[in-house]
Amino acid sequence: MSTISQHLIDEVRLASDVVAVVSDYVTLKKSGRNFFGLCPFHPEKSPSFSVNPDKQIFHCFGCSAGGNAFTFVQRQQGISFPEAVRLLAKRAGIAIPEPEAEDATAAKEKDALYFVNNLAAEFFQQMLFSEAGRPAREYMHKRGFNDEALRAFGIGYAPQKWEELTQYAAKKSVNLDVMVLAGLINKRDSDSSRGSGHYDRFRHRVMFPIYNLAGSVVAFGGRRLGDDADSPKYLNSPETPIYHKGTVLYGLYQGRDAVKAADRVIVVEGYLDLMRMHLCGFQNAVATSGTALTEQQARLILRYTKNVTLLFDSDTAGQSATLRGADILVENGLAVAVATLSAGDDPDSFLTKNPPAAMQQILQNAPPLLEFKILNGASAKTKEKDQGAQQVATEHSIAETLARVQDGLERQALVHKMAERLRMDEGVLWEQVKLRRVQYSRVGARRGADRKAENKPSWRELPTVGRSYTERCRAAEEELIRVMVLHAGAARFIFSFMRVEDFHDPEMRALAGVFHRLWDDGLLRETTGYVDAEDLLQYFTEPRQAEFVSRTFYAYTVPMGGENGAEDEEQTPALEIDYRRWSADCMARLLRLKKEEDVQNLREQLKTREKSGGEVAELMQQFIEYQEQLKRIRPESFLEA
Repeated sequence: MSTISQHLIDEVRLASDVVAVVSDYVTLKKSGRNFFGLCPFHPEKSPSFSVNPDKQIFHCFGCSAGGNAFTFVQRQQGISFPEAVRLLAKRAGIAIPEPEAEDATAAKEKDALYFVNNLAAEFFQQMLFSEAGRPAREYMHKRGFNDEALRAFGIGYAPQKWEELTQYAAKKSVNLDVMVLAGLINKRDSDSSRGSGHYDRFRHRVMFPIYNLAGSVVAFGGRRLGDDADSPKYLNSPETPIYHKGTVLYGLYQGRDAVKAADRVIVVEGYLDLMRMHLCGFQNAVATSGTALTEQQARLILRYTKNVTLLFDSDTAGQSATLRGADILVENGLAVAVATLSAGDDPDSFLTKNPPAAMQQILQNAPPLLEFKILNGASAKTKEKDQGAQQVATEHSIAETLARVQDGLERQALVHKMAERLRMDEGVLWEQVKLRRVQYSRVGARRGADRKAENKPSWRELPTVGRSYTERCRAAEEELIRVMVLHAGAARFIFSFMRVEDFHDPEMRALAGVFHRLWDDGLLRETTGYVDAEDLLQYFTEPRQAEFVSRTFYAYTVPMGGENGAEDEEQTPALEIDYRRWSADCMARLLRLKKEEDVQNLREQLKTREKSGGEVAELMQQFIEYQEQLKRIRPESFLEA
């Protein structure tokens, strides 16, 4: 895929307001000059995610994620910088040359997968509205979905022949290995009676494209036509580098604005259920595609709302799956209600027979999860057991949910309420809840350990003993990068004494390399003094680098309030930066660390020489000279140079 020219990147950046971009994924509220919302990159209940429209940057005070619009999309979608540019260009209506079909083999793996999935989606829809697609159209029409609805959801048809899609892709010069990786075609075994080559994975099926939040097709679900008992009723794409079924919700791409507007999401099970809900006015519905809800999906929902109504079949299997997924939602801070339909109905069949008002009534009367568990028992399985066994099962199920509640005060109030509802001793219920929380805390401890590993303490908190030279240098190197972030003249001063190679920490060396290139190319406008955040961030295309830069901007700016309080606040430099003195202090610290490392190495040489009985006079003289040099290292040496 060809490189995107800088002028196009600049055009996309200027057309992509960071508040508008972030608002596509996060509900933001204005406070003063900034906007705040729940961070999409870590679970939280109080908003710590800030978006600054003046600087065109974002920053989370909880997990330190930060950057500009490009960085946000990279992290949010898990894509590369070029992919983020293309996505935002599409959003802004800016044309960027797409790779030709024959170039797909040279594209990165994810680029190629997006390409072939979108190609397949176009093919399937062409087939649906061709003569070959008549059986699929008639099936969907019979189910009550007209052509307009089919086009709106991108519904298609996979032909009955074995190699239709394979041959179509081959004519487009698409690499068939990419098609195999995407789960669109399969490779024949060497002993196949049909010979070698490839064949279509989906045949004679109604095809439901699954979109990510960027509007790209990442996978498909195929509904069987006919009564082939040897073939599954639904066949889904396998997991790929761009599709993990536990991280996607069918219909969220089309319905996320409605979810935010309603401040509630309705979760159904199947593709047709979702389509029927949307067509009947419930655009805030999403579907799990027949799988149990996951923690990743819970966090996905949390970006748009805290309120969830689960709407599933009333059969035993459906209710059990509902309860398993509901506890995961509770654990992630979501308020869950559960709506059930009459026996034998699903959302599609119910809305086919009843007006939307009837569904609305069911949704409005949906009890909270804990109340639902009491009213319906732990699960449908318990209905065949005696009353005592059912009571015990219900108590255990209630305890499971209570243990997932993260807020201590809320959990305490709910335990008291549920003990009264169940007519059981509150202390007994507490013991059950505590036991389960101990089990969950072990998992949480492992997660916490991972987070601590990512958030390393500062150099002042780290003991010198046992730390490598590179680790001891990192703090001072970080400070040098920070001063270059904040003041345009700092790079010239620093690089008059140091080389990029003198930064020993790999991350800091990479950041220093960017600043050196900017200084060398004359892109740091030293006469302007303080650096403009928006201008600088465009040069840092790696999310971790952009995160460091944005974190620095936020750390060294303070709100300036006026007579109108928050409405007058403005992010301005927190202090007048003497960048020369700041840089000199850091460089003196690094020089001292280097000399201390030399002294330590010399001390080891002296020990070795003494043990072997060798001459140590020359080494002792050098040791004394190093000690004297250490005493002479001071910041003023750099300022006076």
